[in-house]
Amino acid sequence: MAFKHILVPLFGYDADRTALDAALTLAKRGGAHISVRHIKVDPMESVPLMVDVGVAATELIEAVERHAATRGKAAAATFEAWRNERDLKIDDQPSLRTGITTAFKVEEGAEDELIIKYGRLTDLVVMGRPSGEEAGDQVLSRMEDALFGAGQPVLLVPNGLGQPALDRLVSGPALISWNGSIEATRAISQALDLLRGMAHVRVLSVKEGKKDRHPAVDLVRYLAWEGVAASVVEPSQTTGNAGEQILATAKHLGAGFVLMGGYSHGRLRQLMLGGVTSHMMDHADLPVIMAH
Repeated sequence: MAFKHILVPLFGYDADRTALDAALTLAKRGGAHISVRHIKVDPMESVPLMVDVGVAATELIEAVERHAATRGKAAAATFEAWRNERDLKIDDQPSLRTGITTAFKVEEGAEDELIIKYGRLTDLVVMGRPSGEEAGDQVLSRMEDALFGAGQPVLLVPNGLGQPALDRLVSGPALISWNGSIEATRAISQALDLLRGMAHVRVLSVKEGKKDRHPAVDLVRYLAWEGVAASVVEPSQTTGNAGEQILATAKHLGAGFVLMGGYSHGRLRQLMLGGVTSHMMDHADLPVIMAH
């Protein structure tokens, strides 16, 4: 699937600019529209009522409103600076003409609900992972919402990646983390257009059970039918958990991104026991494309 419509939620945090640059890097491959949205949090949706007095916590609501206003201004300023520097045309009307367009809109409501709503009608959701822990937790929660609720792939980009690193999103090498799951299969199907033409696509088999039902060589053969030249790679380290092995292998290869399924064993199990998805979301120092 070609990424012709890319959604970039801006949160008013430091990683917003990296997310925009990553989206533009992908959009340049064949011309795409970059739909940029900032969701202004409704304080009545996010602030619980005080049970003991039965009234809303006025001071807390005001604090939420101030924080939301600050984030909104930051998101708008980041978009305008980025658009002007990149000389991008504002246009949110679909057309058959080629070229990159963009548009910025502010919506008010619940972040999770609106990201799911707009994520369902796009080809790819791009999010930047902020540096701060609190901001990072918020963005990763929204990434989970998009994965589970939107049904489209999500690209997570760590804050501060420069353009040379982002260029490897389209040039590769690409590392596919393969465990034979339906989630990994969906991620690959949705990224086939991106993988075609890359000189170096590597498949790393991540065994999470006793049986290897779909060996990496089977995936390599399938990819060949789809016009993707791939080969199997062994993990560069065999110690540590699966997430650590994936990241170590990606670093060894100089990979531009990791492509994988997200939450193959479900969100609750990963919250309780940890897992590959959680590790990658928290620790990946390169872009990660996931699908559920």
